[in-house]
Amino acid sequence: MKKKIIKTISGAMAAAIILSGCNSPQLKIDSEDEEAVEDSGEADSENESDEESTNESEEASTKGTEDEETEAKESDADSSADASDAASDADEESDSAKKDNDNDSKKKTDESEFEDITDYDSTVMLDGEELTEDELSDIQDFLNQHENNGFVATSYRTPDKANWNEVFYGGAGIENCDYPDEALDAYLDAIGEDFVEYDLIALSGDDVRSYVESKTGITDFDISLLDGFTYIEEYDILFDQVSDTNHVNIVCEEGIRRDDLIQVLVYGEMQKVGELGDYRRISLIETGDSDNPYMFYSNRELWEDYADSVIEASVYGTDETITCATSGTEYGPDIAIIEDNAVEDIIYPRLSDIDLSDFNDVKEIAFCDVNGDDLTDMVLILSDGDDTVAVVCDAHEYYEGYIEYSQGSSAVTIWLSDNVKKLTADNVIEYILNHQDEYNEL
Repeated sequence: MKKKIIKTISGAMAAAIILSGCNSPQLKIDSEDEEAVEDSGEADSENESDEESTNESEEASTKGTEDEETEAKESDADSSADASDAASDADEESDSAKKDNDNDSKKKTDESEFEDITDYDSTVMLDGEELTEDELSDIQDFLNQHENNGFVATSYRTPDKANWNEVFYGGAGIENCDYPDEALDAYLDAIGEDFVEYDLIALSGDDVRSYVESKTGITDFDISLLDGFTYIEEYDILFDQVSDTNHVNIVCEEGIRRDDLIQVLVYGEMQKVGELGDYRRISLIETGDSDNPYMFYSNRELWEDYADSVIEASVYGTDETITCATSGTEYGPDIAIIEDNAVEDIIYPRLSDIDLSDFNDVKEIAFCDVNGDDLTDMVLILSDGDDTVAVVCDAHEYYEGYIEYSQGSSAVTIWLSDNVKKLTADNVIEYILNHQDEYNEL
């Protein structure tokens, strides 16, 4: 099985914005109260001239009031029209804002932070309703399907943290797309080859994005996360070649249901799911869709169950530590580097001229760039109960961004045993740093 790099991506969902409509402005007209007319005795004493003057004044006042009412009605009509236009504009602006925010939300879903609902760091199952044998059998069949099996052998706290190269290795059950000869030529030029040597995988970007959404709920998947493939952007096609498979037949041993969350404990059939051990705890979300009944949420390798010891390895010259799990074998110890409760890498210390089969007691682990190549090497102090040896596993870049460690050098181990009186990680590192030329010759 080819080794892959577990990559992570992170982000946040956009909130919807709803604009409220405008209230129509209303025009209020205040009318003055007419003065009361004095009693008839006083009215009779008024002369005719006064009566005429009064009548003329009343006519003028009435006319003025009618004009004001007319202007008020016209003003009110204009204001209502303006208010209606303003409300219409506000509605259009609100609809536009909603559409923009819906689009933004869809674009940013794949960058969202998933809430950890599975108690991922725990080594035990959640409390819930125990699954029946039939339910376990159905889920087992689902996980063993080619299109789903890539999610089994990669660890992830939430679906956006999955190793997508592992998920899509072999095509994830997606049919090869129709591609023009120009796209294939561009792929071959990109990898510096003249022909296709192994089985060709050709996945359209749309098929990949649709697949990820259906299996995890992540929308607008970032194609660049599939760095194990060669992406020909002009044609939106991902190419790769494979000569083997990463398929793992698994057995569901037990499981629970809590609301729409399913957790199952699985182990590999005929081969290990994890490099150091058998068991993983996979969490699924029930969808209610018979064609796609589950979405993948998390996959926790239960590395603690098979570790002989867990060591917080020092990083020389700093306060940092790296979590390592050790497991003894008939050939010597295996050392797993743990990151976010996932096995990121495994180192196999093995010496050509020294038998380490009895040196499974790992006393110390330290990391330091001992040869000046800007890569952090691993220093191990091992014991068989009587003797102690130091093994240095040099780091080297296997390909860009991926570091591998050597199995160690018998000559270096003998050299250190001959020259360092007390074999501790700090003493070994300081001796190597003070004798760089000798170490590099070895």
